[in-house]
Amino acid sequence: MTTLNIRNINEAAVAGIKRAAAARQMTLADYLARLAQLHDIARARADAGDAGLGAELEALGLQTVSR
Repeated sequence: MTTLNIRNINEAAVAGIKRAAAARQMTLADYLARLAQLHDIARARADAGDAGLGAELEALGLQTVSR
């Protein structure tokens, strides 16, 4: 386990994340980890040909990138 410190995050985003985690009775860490998993699943679907999902991810700057 490790600690994640995030600077300059939008207050509304923080409040939304906290509300969403609490509503699901999850810790912030669990909620963020599951969001990361969801992002991986969404990218895989987009890469497999889901053009609509691919466009949404690209609009958010979250498309698959090559390193």
